[in-house]
Amino acid sequence: MWAIAAAGFGAELELVEVARPAPGPGQLLVRLFAAGVNPFDRKVVGGMLRGSAPHVFPLVPGTDGAGEVVGSGERVFGTFFRRPVGGGTYAEYVTVPVENALAPLPEGLDPAVAAALPTAGMTALQLVESLGVAESVLIVGASGGVGSFAVQLARAAGKRVIPIGRGDSLVEADALIDLVSADRSSFEANARYAPLAFNTNYVSADPAQNFGLKGSREMLVRLASMVQSGDLEVPIGRRVPLRDAADVFAGHGPGKTVIIM
Repeated sequence: MWAIAAAGFGAELELVEVARPAPGPGQLLVRLFAAGVNPFDRKVVGGMLRGSAPHVFPLVPGTDGAGEVVGSGERVFGTFFRRPVGGGTYAEYVTVPVENALAPLPEGLDPAVAAALPTAGMTALQLVESLGVAESVLIVGASGGVGSFAVQLARAAGKRVIPIGRGDSLVEADALIDLVSADRSSFEANARYAPLAFNTNYVSADPAQNFGLKGSREMLVRLASMVQSGDLEVPIGRRVPLRDAADVFAGHGPGKTVIIM
């Protein structure tokens, strides 16, 4: 099968031909229709999990996807992260543990849209629900995948949303969602603008501020339902065929990048 992979940590992505994976006990084999691209994928290739999980090479990144279960024909979407790391969704086929956050792909929902939903959508949904009764929220990095979802979900929850890009002047708010600060000093400089603050890059000195995703089938079903009802727009900025996807980590403006198989 064809895949986009890195030969080693920090290596450039390239199109390679690799053996089709075989599912082990408790795993599904999925023929992918589309794969969503996330910042986490780039970090994995950079070696973020080098000391905490086994890896296989060539390393195929990719956490999110939508496809068809081989054998049953069931169409699913969700998170496909597994260990050892390196058998990800930037490929024609992927194996996934059955306990992962997976949900049925609704009839009529574009697989590319479904593939762009899981990590960014569930992160945004959990972040917004963590805001509690806060009436105003300052979102730093509002044009990215998580930020775009968070803006929509916060507004739908009746909150006043203040979207901020890199370098913009910040204002006071009840809560802060900082999606871009990658060092402690930058996050703490932003956090002073709100008594309740969250960061998605694990740089805060306060563990409670370092937000980690806990996905579920139920959240995926909720998000897909919101998309189908027109209450949530999935910001896809770029769709790229698998065989042309070696540059998916390059910057291409706002919105999500999706690989089409």
